[in-house]
Amino acid sequence: MTDKNTLTDKIITEVTLECLMNKENYEKYRLKTCEKRGAINKKDKKFYRKRIYDVTKKLLNPELYPNEKMNITTDLQYKFETYISSCIEYFKMLDTSDILQEDYKDFLEIDEKNEIMIDENATIDNADQLMMRSIKIQEPNSLEKFVKRKIMKPLRKEIPPQQKDVNLKDPVLKNKGIRKKKNITNTYDKPTNEKK
Repeated sequence: MTDKNTLTDKIITEVTLECLMNKENYEKYRLKTCEKRGAINKKDKKFYRKRIYDVTKKLLNPELYPNEKMNITTDLQYKFETYISSCIEYFKMLDTSDILQEDYKDFLEIDEKNEIMIDENATIDNADQLMMRSIKIQEPNSLEKFVKRKIMKPLRKEIPPQQKDVNLKDPVLKNKGIRKKKNITNTYDKPTNEKK
C-alpha cells in the first residue's frame, strides 16, 4: 500500500507544480528532474536484469503461470501495455516499409559503394541537353505577328496511385530479425514440407 501512496503523492505533486508554478521555473525544475529520472543506473540494471526478464515473461504469458500471484501495480501494468503496443506498431511499420520497398528494389542499380550506375554512352553533351532546354527563335511571318495562337496541350490522363494490400499476419514476419540461438534447434528453422 505504501508504494501506491507514494505513486499517487508523486503524481499529485507533479500536477500541483505544473499548474501552480511559474512556467520558466517549472521548465527549469522539469529539466533537472528529467535528467535524474531518465538516467538508469547501470549497476541497478545489471542487478535487476533477471527479475525484469521474469516479470516480462509473466506479463506476456500469464496463462503459463496460473499458480503464481502477480503483485504488480496498475502503473507498471499500464506502462507494460503501452510498451507492448508501441513495439507492435513499430514492427508493423517496419514490415510495411520492407514489403513496399521490395517493389522498388530494382528501380536503381546501386553498387556496394552506394554509387549509382550510369550508362557509359552518356556524355557531357547529352547530359547538358537533358538538363537545359534549347530555345529556337524563329522570325514569324507578317500574318503571324497579328494572330495570337494558343497551343492547347492534350489533357494527360492522370493515373491515381494504387493502394497495395500488405499482409502483416504473414508467418514469415513473426520471427523476422530474431537471432537464432546456437544451442537450441528451433522449430521455425526447419522447412514445413519435410515429412518423415
